Amino acid sequence: MSFRSEARDYYAILGAEPSASAAELRGAFREAVLRHHPDRTAASEIATRRTSMLNRAWAELRDPVRRLHYDRDLERGRAALVEWPLEDGEVSRRRQRGRVEPLPRSRWHQPEWRTARGFRVPAEVFVRGPAAQDRWIVEHHIAVDDWRAHSERYWLRYAAEHYRERGRVDDWLGSLERLLDVDQSYDTLVQSGLREAYLATTSFLRGAARFERIAVRYPAGTPQRAWVDREVRALLGAFRDARVRRGAAAARAENGEMLMNYLEVLGMTPTFADLRAAIVAHRRAGNLARASELVSRAANEAVTDPARWFSLVQLLTESGQLERASALLAEVARGEHPEALERKAIGGDPGRRIAAARRRLRVARGRAATAHAG
Repeated sequence: MSFRSEARDYYAILGAEPSASAAELRGAFREAVLRHHPDRTAASEIATRRTSMLNRAWAELRDPVRRLHYDRDLERGRAALVEWPLEDGEVSRRRQRGRVEPLPRSRWHQPEWRTARGFRVPAEVFVRGPAAQDRWIVEHHIAVDDWRAHSERYWLRYAAEHYRERGRVDDWLGSLERLLDVDQSYDTLVQSGLREAYLATTSFLRGAARFERIAVRYPAGTPQRAWVDREVRALLGAFRDARVRRGAAAARAENGEMLMNYLEVLGMTPTFADLRAAIVAHRRAGNLARASELVSRAANEAVTDPARWFSLVQLLTESGQLERASALLAEVARGEHPEALERKAIGGDPGRRIAAARRRLRVARGRAATAHAG
């Protein structure tokens, strides 16, 4: 059986405009299916063919990428058409020869724009390469805006890098911290380079506090929590090396006490390096009583690293507790702490370390005797 037909594009089949939104397009498809369903028309053969074409058009236009390609072809006059069967007496919608009606511009196809680093840039800028793209993005998006007004991850990432390159420290850290507030995923945290930012700007305690707030997201004992704890330790270690081991005596002692207090607030046990730095700082500032308290604390801590026995002997020697240092060294030499005599465990020759410790003790006793005689 033959029917009259005419070539129609997919939008004409659905009864929608090329500028229709996804929701509008879906509504047009549903309405068309109900209107042309075989159960609702006498010409069931025509209705069956029309339903098949409706499904074909919907399958093409429901997918955003396939719709984009179809729109491009439609605007260039080479889009796929199908023969739409006409009922008896139905007027053809075929355009008269010589009269070409322009199609409405599709919102899906905007050839004048391209995407670079998450930003829309003009096509003529895009084709000039990354350098031109970056200049345009900075001029039209970064330089004219403030990171506090944005919550887009791509914007904050780009802005943070822009601020870092230009030495805008506060904006660099602020945009990174905002990024991690917006995107709290572990991958973004690891890839953000947040610790490096705090280290580069010597914002050690600010960084430790930020990571400690992040730590509550992860249960204790998980790899994520262990990673965050290491970041906190690294920042506090950098604070110790920069502010407790260096600087004026009074400032070093003050920072040493701040480090101890900070660790206590965080519920972290000071490392031997933390205690030793604070002890030295207090001794140089003349705070001998506080230094003695910290020495006793270090001596009473459980020794988990075999090399720590020699470090403890040296700490006691430097602190003037020569008898206690001598007794501990004798214990090590007699083998009462056998792990301290294992070359691999301590990373060196135990005999040489014992000899070096004895030499330091002799020098310290000599200085003490001289000071007593004087």
